[in-house]
Amino acid sequence: MTEGSGSAKGSILSNAKEYIISTHGESAWKKIVNNLPEPDSAVLEGDLVSTDWYPASLLNRLLNTYDVLHGNGDFLSIVPIAEYVAKKDLGPMLEALVNLKKPATILKSAPSLWSRYFDSGILELELLDMEKKYSVLYLDEIADEERASGVAVCNFAVPEWFKMGLMMAGANSVKIIQTACRYKNDKICRFEVWWD
Repeated sequence: MTEGSGSAKGSILSNAKEYIISTHGESAWKKIVNNLPEPDSAVLEGDLVSTDWYPASLLNRLLNTYDVLHGNGDFLSIVPIAEYVAKKDLGPMLEALVNLKKPATILKSAPSLWSRYFDSGILELELLDMEKKYSVLYLDEIADEERASGVAVCNFAVPEWFKMGLMMAGANSVKIIQTACRYKNDKICRFEVWWD
């Protein structure tokens, strides 16, 4: 679990920016940035470096503001951003490493995939049943939007990112249900995964 403040990889921010501009236009991006605190605006309007680390709280504020301006306050608007990030980041990796194109490989790689994007918290594979095509993942991290990945990431981005990753790895269909959430007073976030 995070003791200090966690960070998110710049690729999430740069891909989110790219998605927002390509989907809603430059003016929508400017409106989002103008609704953020000045230090956040300065970072997001600067040169985002995909390999650098940025405060997780910056990502949370970006996603929260995006949802206020382009969603309904339920964070469902975050789903296409997570899909886009998965396609942009996982796509080239899966193409280069053909042997990764198996759902089980994506699930077994959950810890390293999480740490590729966040430097706080631990995402673990609790169960993998190949016969039933069923898996359980859990995320152990503090519930603090100022120090770790936030509600939008936990409830919508993580499931959608894994769903897209599993589909890109060969699954025909994927269903992910979050059965526990650290933002709802559970100790961990727990995700049950079924694929076909």
